[in-house]
Amino acid sequence: MTITIEEILYDAIRETKSVFKVKSYNIGYYDHNMLPAETRGFYGEKGNILRKRAFDIIYDDTLGKKLNCKEIYNYLNRQKNIIFVGNCLLLAIYSLYYLKKIHKHTFRYLFYKMESNHTHDSPLLTLQVISLLKPYSHSFVMVSPPNNNEEKPYLGMQTPPNQFPRDAWICDPWADIICPAISYDEKWKITMSKWNFAGKTVNITHVKVKEDTDLSPLGRYAYTAIQMGRKMIVDMITIYPDGKTILHEDTSSKRCNIL
Repeated sequence: MTITIEEILYDAIRETKSVFKVKSYNIGYYDHNMLPAETRGFYGEKGNILRKRAFDIIYDDTLGKKLNCKEIYNYLNRQKNIIFVGNCLLLAIYSLYYLKKIHKHTFRYLFYKMESNHTHDSPLLTLQVISLLKPYSHSFVMVSPPNNNEEKPYLGMQTPPNQFPRDAWICDPWADIICPAISYDEKWKITMSKWNFAGKTVNITHVKVKEDTDLSPLGRYAYTAIQMGRKMIVDMITIYPDGKTILHEDTSSKRCNIL
């Protein structure tokens, strides 16, 4: 029996979380003493320093070396015994390639009419890592179905805030959100509200916005990120009706320039 799109995306998030066991260095707590003993140490002053150092090592070995998403995926899988600390971009890149590697054939059956004759000009299914542009700083995965009414996507393509291709789906392993793209802003704001109630802090403001020191999930650059942030495609995989895939690479590594 064919699984649903939600089940596919949940599987990707589960796998990503199993690799990034400490999730992200840029999520914290106002009072780490409220946490269970087994996780409290990760979020204290010393734990925050260690998490940032661990992230810097992974960053230097992957994004710092401008590896593509396949190379990053393989790098992380070779060292699963290490407790990885990521950020939204690394989590999204891992989820992107996992979806391609494990679920490309299911995507074919879900999004292509297998009995149809596809031509060179037929629209194609793409898996994309989308990053928000300055002053916002967040990345997520979008599943963009074949659609004749949409502009053909390409690396570096920029789009207005909170506008998505028709029938697209979002997989956000950092915020633990899976939903139709049309509902993403609403789901994001609900998540930020829940995180604020739980005492979490987030740092998803671009580093050059020094005037903003609000780490609240309800702060200006966190709560309105999806509503207000312009978007850019920084990684993309095309899945063809016959199962062939193409990993689109950009030697200028636009994704590193937006961090």
